[in-house]
Amino acid sequence: MAYTQEEGELQYYKEKEIKTLLGKERHRGKYGAISMGISGVDGRTTLLFGQKVTWLPVNMLGIGMGLNEFISEYRHDDVSGRDIYLTGGFGGMYIEPIILPRMPVHASFPVLLGFGGLSQLYGDDDFMVTDMFREFQTFLVIEPGAEIELNLTKSFRLAAGITYRFTTPFEIRSPGSYTTDIESLRSLSFKLMFKFGRF
Repeated sequence: MAYTQEEGELQYYKEKEIKTLLGKERHRGKYGAISMGISGVDGRTTLLFGQKVTWLPVNMLGIGMGLNEFISEYRHDDVSGRDIYLTGGFGGMYIEPIILPRMPVHASFPVLLGFGGLSQLYGDDDFMVTDMFREFQTFLVIEPGAEIELNLTKSFRLAAGITYRFTTPFEIRSPGSYTTDIESLRSLSFKLMFKFGRF
């Protein structure tokens, strides 16, 4: 009877383990992540880079802090005769509900609440930046998203996701005819994220 009880307890805890694609056991606690992706900034495809640290008080919820940076392709302003780039970043607090985290493939729904800043850089015809941070504006941001995660090993997850960025109003006017405003940053982003830690 004692043997049967121990066997039953062992089976119970095995069922509670997080399942992975390349291993069995999972640990929870915290993780760090780096991401890269593409986003729309000023109507142009823009590279986006990010970092995030997250605490997992339970397997189904993450709370953390993150930062994202970008620089856009240039836009030529005919009035001033300059090439204009947009550069900046945004970050803040992440809240990340995780659905079925013990399964090897599962979903999460991170939401970023924070603030950011945006600058115009001016360049010449040789694509050299000649006047940095001439204009600068700050804004609040909220960025909800959805991710598909793969539990590859007990300390590594790979995630692919999509987010949409909302910001508070702002406006930057260049010396020519070019204006940067709230619509320049409201856009979808597609990201690939590498997560390392104890889950």
